[in-house]
Amino acid sequence: MDQSRVQPLRRTICGVTLCVLLTAPAWAQQPRSARPARPHRSGLWGEIGFGPGRIRVACSGCTDVVAAGGPTGYFRIGGTVSDHVLIGFEAFSFLDRAFGSSPSDTTAETALATVVVIWFPGRHGLFVKGGVGIAGGQFTLPGTAGADTSNGAGIGLTFGFGWDFAISRTFAITTNFAAHVTAVGDIVLPGQRVDDVIATMYQGAIGFTFR
Repeated sequence: MDQSRVQPLRRTICGVTLCVLLTAPAWAQQPRSARPARPHRSGLWGEIGFGPGRIRVACSGCTDVVAAGGPTGYFRIGGTVSDHVLIGFEAFSFLDRAFGSSPSDTTAETALATVVVIWFPGRHGLFVKGGVGIAGGQFTLPGTAGADTSNGAGIGLTFGFGWDFAISRTFAITTNFAAHVTAVGDIVLPGQRVDDVIATMYQGAIGFTFR
């Protein structure tokens, strides 16, 4: 794996984490009069975000776990169930055409479409989320006669947490830390078969929420 790409990824994730740890306590201690009237989402809302991610691909019978970093993106839209519970649709994607080195014959493109539930335990911006849906992946692996590409589909799971920094009643900047698990089943390539492929992605991202 190309360590020159891993180190910037780690620094970015550490930077996002540090910003949350330093900012969230001060935000939570603000007087209520200094905060927006409603610190989290209400009614119809939408969110889009981007950030660095890391993927680990394992399979039944594989001796090694392949891991690499790459860019991620997501989009959410939904509505309010109660004062503390939201439900929505989330589309998440991970793309790494070099898969840790450049050039490389190994690439991974994975995507999830999930129904998510977001829970705010209090009136502050802290939230946790969980969801389940469908997952798909396209994997290109080096073969005896060049690179072989195959697609798979299966079940996707996601869970994570974050913080809504409400800028106004209609806009917030949202930090997200999440894990996405895609069980895409068997990948059939010319001359070989890879059983029970599971890709696990870890993401740290900054989102923009409109409500």
